[in-house]
Amino acid sequence: MLIETHAHLNDKAFDADRKEVIARAAGLGVSKIVEIACAPGEWAQGEALAAAFPDKVRCAFGVHPEYTKTLTSSLMAELDGFMAKPCAVALGEVGLDYWWDVGTKEEQLALLETQLPLCGRFSKPAVFHARNGKTPAQNAYADLLEALKKWSYRPANKFRGVLHCFSGGWADARAGLDLGLLLGVNGTFTYKNNHDLRETVRKAGLDNIVLETDCPYLPPQSARGKRNDPSFIPEIAAMLATHFGVGNSVVADRTAANAFELFGVF
Repeated sequence: MLIETHAHLNDKAFDADRKEVIARAAGLGVSKIVEIACAPGEWAQGEALAAAFPDKVRCAFGVHPEYTKTLTSSLMAELDGFMAKPCAVALGEVGLDYWWDVGTKEEQLALLETQLPLCGRFSKPAVFHARNGKTPAQNAYADLLEALKKWSYRPANKFRGVLHCFSGGWADARAGLDLGLLLGVNGTFTYKNNHDLRETVRKAGLDNIVLETDCPYLPPQSARGKRNDPSFIPEIAAMLATHFGVGNSVVADRTAANAFELFGVF
């Protein structure tokens, strides 16, 4: 079994063939998909997608740092309601983004800290976004991981959340692992010059990894410049298997077990 832990299938890029995309991925062994509904306008769409594919799709609901300046108290109440939905398996994606001009560090941290209590209230993990800025001083990973030292959520299982689309160094990975976070590995792992990321993932080990695509963005090396979708999960898994020197089934089994440990039975 393969599990896609981070997709944006409600993106307009899939308007023409969403059903076919999900069917194709299932045919390739991608049995479960976590749809990320990380904007208020996406919450109802996420719930509807899960309802249309009840045996395949679950959702994370949250507010991406891109919307730092627009979250109101009424929208927070609405988010609370979506986190209570049967299809909800996580808060997310939430975090810090220093690449785009979406708000100051303080504003983004305030948005993050407003949402984190939902994890404890609903006993659900968090999917974290961290993107560094254009200068070394704009270190989103360092700021996010420092902020999470105060995060009180303590689940019954092993993992508290996932650093989605992980692109940091070993120090960032180690700090995340120490906080009970998994690393989300996607198509960027396959890029020809991404040697440092592959070495960091190797150090983290298969027990601390889940698979994702972040589709329609970041396709693997074989499809650079094209639309990404969950059917590329097997290719990412195969690259991991080669890198770790194990069979594809080992990667599938271990990463699926990690996903179930993170999200619960879904």
